[in-house]
Amino acid sequence: MSEILPGPVCHSCGMAITRKEDFGSEANLTVMNISYCRHCYWKGQFTENITKEEMLTNLANAMKLGKKLTDEEARKMAGDMMKLLKRWKDQ
Repeated sequence: MSEILPGPVCHSCGMAITRKEDFGSEANLTVMNISYCRHCYWKGQFTENITKEEMLTNLANAMKLGKKLTDEEARKMAGDMMKLLKRWKDQ
């Protein structure tokens, strides 16, 4: 059974997208991109040239905020989530 993320979520950073204005946009700004948030994808391109390892570290650090997770636990959770995100799935 494959896991499904509750949606919509950004398929780069995993952020829940709850408002229309939080979706990314294509180059002409008239079409929203429903796969990515505006922080990760704007005007038809990714906003940061970030590696999978860098994103893993960023997500793990964010997951530790306010939680009593070890570095190892946070990295495992972040890695498991990233396996479900389109941008990182095949990397």
